[in-house]
Amino acid sequence: MESLIQIINKLQDVFAVIGEHKIDLPQIVVVGSQSSGKSSVLESLVGRSFLPRGTGIVTRAPLILQMIRYTKEERDNVIKLTKNNDIKSWATFLHKPETIYDNFDEVRYEIEKQTDVLAGSNKGITHESIVLKVFTLSYDLTFVDLPGITKVPVGDQPEDIDEQIQELILKYVQLENSIILAVVTANTDPTTSESLKIARKMDPNGIRTIAVVTKLDLIDKGTIQDTTELLCGHKIPVKLGIIGVVNRSQKDINDNKSMKETLKSEKDFLRLHYPDIYKKHGNKVLAKTLQDILVKHIKKTYPILHKNLQDTKTRLETELKTLQTPDSKVSFILNLLKNISKSYTDTILGNRKDVSDTIVMGGARISEIINEEYLDKINQINPLHDLTDEQIGVILLNTSGITKSSFVNEKALEHMISRQLSNLIEPSMSSVDFVRVEMLKIFDAIDENVLETLKRFPRINSDVRNVLNNMLDKNLNNLKDFIESFIETYQSCLNTTNPNFLIQLVRSSSDFQDANIAAFMSNNSIKNTENHKCVSLEDNKKKENENYIQLFKQMLSGINDLDNDIETSKQVKIHKSLTQCYFDFIKEIIRDFVPKRIHHKMVKLVLETFEQELDEKVFTPYVINRSFEEVMTEEEGVIDERQKIEEMLNAVNIALKNMVDIQCF
Repeated sequence: MESLIQIINKLQDVFAVIGEHKIDLPQIVVVGSQSSGKSSVLESLVGRSFLPRGTGIVTRAPLILQMIRYTKEERDNVIKLTKNNDIKSWATFLHKPETIYDNFDEVRYEIEKQTDVLAGSNKGITHESIVLKVFTLSYDLTFVDLPGITKVPVGDQPEDIDEQIQELILKYVQLENSIILAVVTANTDPTTSESLKIARKMDPNGIRTIAVVTKLDLIDKGTIQDTTELLCGHKIPVKLGIIGVVNRSQKDINDNKSMKETLKSEKDFLRLHYPDIYKKHGNKVLAKTLQDILVKHIKKTYPILHKNLQDTKTRLETELKTLQTPDSKVSFILNLLKNISKSYTDTILGNRKDVSDTIVMGGARISEIINEEYLDKINQINPLHDLTDEQIGVILLNTSGITKSSFVNEKALEHMISRQLSNLIEPSMSSVDFVRVEMLKIFDAIDENVLETLKRFPRINSDVRNVLNNMLDKNLNNLKDFIESFIETYQSCLNTTNPNFLIQLVRSSSDFQDANIAAFMSNNSIKNTENHKCVSLEDNKKKENENYIQLFKQMLSGINDLDNDIETSKQVKIHKSLTQCYFDFIKEIIRDFVPKRIHHKMVKLVLETFEQELDEKVFTPYVINRSFEEVMTEEEGVIDERQKIEEMLNAVNIALKNMVDIQCF
């Protein structure tokens, strides 16, 4: 039976072919600065020298390195293909699966070649990965080797190369299923290690980080005690362990020192300098530790990975369903138009199942506009806006002409009220505009699947949106004209004898209780006819209000017996109060009428006729012109998107099939 790691390798192969994906696979991600010995660690684990070397950034693409323990049968098959009876290990690339490499210098050359293909030859980097399989008798292990961390561009490297590398590294290490292998050099302060900084940022508790300390042979003998404390975990807070290694030096590489000799030299060095802990360090210990960690990690993350794959499968199937080419174009378009109308109506009426819990939308937003924001604007209008006492006095004089003004100048009052009521027109018109804009926005918030299907076909999408836009424009103009005319009616036709206005005047105008009104009342000799012995206080108040109303009727009719020497300022005060009170009276009517009219003649009307309009203005012309083939032309890129989703869905299905074997472990 295949090992757990080999099963995960298969999953990596599947998703590497697709490229960008959101499947978080268990894997070991190798992070280290340039010249930290990262490549030497990997080569020591593999047992062969195969990675590109040189100055600057050598690794410019993620290298997924899969170490696979081969079987005797697999080796026999490779011998037949290569005619090499002495073969002990070999390699293949996912992008060249039929080519077997038994010369690891050629492996290095192919990595360099493929890197230039993916990342270009200008020292830039790429997120596209290279998958290398190395078949060996050593271990089952999987690594993701990333570019070395650098701060300063070299040669023709891009100025932001450090940011590009950071972004690429974070893309892998931030995944919860990734184990971080942080490479740290012994001859530098571990607190300044860039790899550990990244590990601490993405894994602050160190629960998925293991540190590898390289270059133990390059430190001063006087600092061995400090290094011992480092290797014992006293300086680096990681939970998966700290392992020191001694790899080949550049001289060893130049002298072609074998890996076997390197491992022996490493063991001798560790036994000599770290006699108490040497058995816990070295490349062999590192390989065994990493293998155990990865197997445990795969078992631990299996349930999450399996659920992620299942959820992805469901999502992709839903997406693919919306992208499928329909068998019957006529029924497809007819159903699509009905679904659009229904979803639009449901969104406004609040009948959607997928109710948002983050933003106010749909009909609720329309209600906010016409029942809250509009009312706030109306209520904030000053009834006497831009109307001073001096202006009122001039108006009173000018409207009385050559005759002396009566107690209440009706012409002046009509002029001032008409002028002030015009302030209600603009916010009422704006409210209609805001609702129209919101109703267009709501269309982009209908059921996501319906919307995505519509977007596939630019012609249908455009026709449907034009229908809605034209409906709203038509209703907008009619509605605005009606509301403006409604307000203008109150501007030109004053009715100061309206019982409701008179009652409001009595209840709200304290200005009428001053000496002016008292004098007017005394001249008209209002008699108290109540029977105090038989009438209650409530009846008494009612009778008093009726008397006031009779009095105001006389005043507003211009009937008065006041002395001729009444000051103009007194009249200003009265007319100012009457203007304010009448404005408030009409404002109550307007602010009640406008929201109801918008709801009735725009929102409700559109909802009731949208489906019919789509049928008449969209579907019927398609039938008459026989243009179904033409209008079903898909948006550019939809075919590629459908193919991409099909490939991803196929990969997920293969992955789920492979994961069945994990349950057996």
